[in-house]
Amino acid sequence: MSEAPKGEISASKVIAFIGMLFTVYFAMIFFYSVTIFTGIFILWGIICLLIAFLIFLTLGLISFGPLSKIPYQWWLLLIFGAVLVLIAYFYISYYLPAILILMAAFIELIMQKKPYKASKMVAIVGAGFAGYECVILMLSGYTLYIVNAVFGLILIIILLLLIFEVVDFKIFNYSWWVVLLIGFVIFTWISPYAALSSYPVVGYGGMIILIAFILIIMAF
Repeated sequence: MSEAPKGEISASKVIAFIGMLFTVYFAMIFFYSVTIFTGIFILWGIICLLIAFLIFLTLGLISFGPLSKIPYQWWLLLIFGAVLVLIAYFYISYYLPAILILMAAFIELIMQKKPYKASKMVAIVGAGFAGYECVILMLSGYTLYIVNAVFGLILIIILLLLIFEVVDFKIFNYSWWVVLLIGFVIFTWISPYAALSSYPVVGYGGMIILIAFILIIMAF
């Protein structure tokens, strides 16, 4: 599959753009964190803003003269994502920007080899995170959390069956409103409660599934 022109929209670029926005938010977290490590936090915030700016340049949405020549390549996104993972691991455990940038990198790489339905790939990743969050809620021991987790797991299973076309549900299929509904339920009733736990890399399942919804309505 030939590489698309730099300014042309693609599923990978949409995800990278969303990841860029969350990277800016990541930087703001550092800037607003008042601790004895304020100096180093400001440094990491600046690095996050620099990464966000470089990602924006690679998308080719606006011309910045010579700076616009920075290529949109999967390996460059992979480097940015890896840096964000390290920053999140050592300083603030907020992995969503890194997850999105890494997803954009891998989808860009995969789509160069063979075209797949990008929204389904993202939905599978979201379902994986959501399932992990449901397990965490079940381990909490709280009855309400367990009930939420059971409903969440049912929805995740339905989503996966639709993605892989294992079962024909007749009345609905893999469509924007189904993914939006499942993503909304996970986003409001699963991810926020899982994020309250001490487990790592939680609270992102619903958001990632909602990004799959965005890709569906953009025909990706």
